[in-house]
Amino acid sequence: MSRLMRPVIPTMDFFQRCRLAAFFGALVLPGIVSAREIIVAPSGGDFAAVAAGVNAAQPGDTVTVRAGIYNEAVSFGRSGSAAAYITLHGEPGAILDGTGGSGQGITINNRNYIRVVGMTVRNFMGSGTPMGISVEGSSSFIELRNILIHNIESPNGNAHGIAFYGSAATPMTNIVVEGNEIRNCRLGQSEALVLNGNIDGFTVAGNTVHDNDNIGIDFIGFEGTGPLGQDQARNGVCVDNVVYNISSATNPTYGGDRSADGIYVDGGRDIVIERNKVDNCDIGIEVASEHLGKATSNITVRNNFISRGYQGNILMGGYDAARGNAHNVIVVNNTTYQGTNGEIELQYNCDGITIKNNILYARTGQSYISNGGGNNTNVVVDNNVYFGASSTSPGSYPDARARFVNPLLVTPLTDLHLQAVSPAIDAGINLGNDAQGQPLSGAWDVDGGPRFRGSAIDIGAHEFASGGLDTNRPAPVADLRTR
Repeated sequence: MSRLMRPVIPTMDFFQRCRLAAFFGALVLPGIVSAREIIVAPSGGDFAAVAAGVNAAQPGDTVTVRAGIYNEAVSFGRSGSAAAYITLHGEPGAILDGTGGSGQGITINNRNYIRVVGMTVRNFMGSGTPMGISVEGSSSFIELRNILIHNIESPNGNAHGIAFYGSAATPMTNIVVEGNEIRNCRLGQSEALVLNGNIDGFTVAGNTVHDNDNIGIDFIGFEGTGPLGQDQARNGVCVDNVVYNISSATNPTYGGDRSADGIYVDGGRDIVIERNKVDNCDIGIEVASEHLGKATSNITVRNNFISRGYQGNILMGGYDAARGNAHNVIVVNNTTYQGTNGEIELQYNCDGITIKNNILYARTGQSYISNGGGNNTNVVVDNNVYFGASSTSPGSYPDARARFVNPLLVTPLTDLHLQAVSPAIDAGINLGNDAQGQPLSGAWDVDGGPRFRGSAIDIGAHEFASGGLDTNRPAPVADLRTR
């Protein structure tokens, strides 16, 4: 019910107003949805509990949650429609708190056309697998935006901040996860943000994932989550995310092993990872498959800043010979900085790897590009800038146009952009187009500025502009609320 109607019927309760709206709605043109706003507030709203508001919502309705701490869990009992999403909107200070309980904060199971915006979800804990937000089955047209999730944890098991599990024969599609923050979660062997199983079509954009004790963002296949032949997260983009301080060093299930990725594709396919900023993770970005005989394939990693990865900044292939394959992986126009154990490593079972137009700024004595495992074939390395390792060899693979020169970054570590006199400016090679006719280098640099300006593209993630940084991003992401 809109607020404009409330003064007309002040003595009616919420359900009376709903019945009246339904009666008048039947008199208007067919197909027109009458949207209502349902207010949840500690006092003075239509409901005092978020779950009650969500249960009452019909397609087109918005459940607005006023500031307050709501000690409960929420599950969507019905779907919206293409023309009428059901929206759960948290105003600043609206907190869904799991203290004293367990399980999931928000559950969306086999529901479609659902939008969750602006809530804080925190303190869901327990010995099972607690999750801040759980999306399951064939749920499609799901949007999660501007949500803060923190302190989701299990003392001895697994946990997730946000988890999509495509477990049905019908794939999840049209998934948007944008502008969220996930922090301070204890995840066991799981991930802060994961898309797993039969998921076909997604955008993970503008999220900030930090200070978690296992993988930041993960796209998974071949774990038996979805039906055979469809059990892969696929056809998606991971763009404009900021991921930092991701480490399993203190995770009790890892015994001190440091193997948490900032961004990980484990069995996914047809995914573009671009314009992300990843710093101080056990592994910066990894493209691999943990299942023998199964391949992660058709992955593009481009226009990213990646720094201080403990095992390395970009890793590809299975982590040992008994794992799966990485096939057709394109690594172009990235800027990497001082991975503790090197910049790029091909582990095991890589085939069809392209490494071009990258700036690889290594630590003294570490490798630029290494063949750390075996069975790696069809590797093409060309036109990269190499600096810092006190070596005049790119590593395990030849680079005919290697440039051993200081790239002149603005302030290495804190600012990986190019100075105006950088030798990387206009030094990139034309990479051609992908199968869809789009430039393989991407149309936008790490900051969302045009990639094509000057006589040629620049090497690395940043395309220098004489007027300074171009902050006109191609797809703006709303700022997170302060909460």
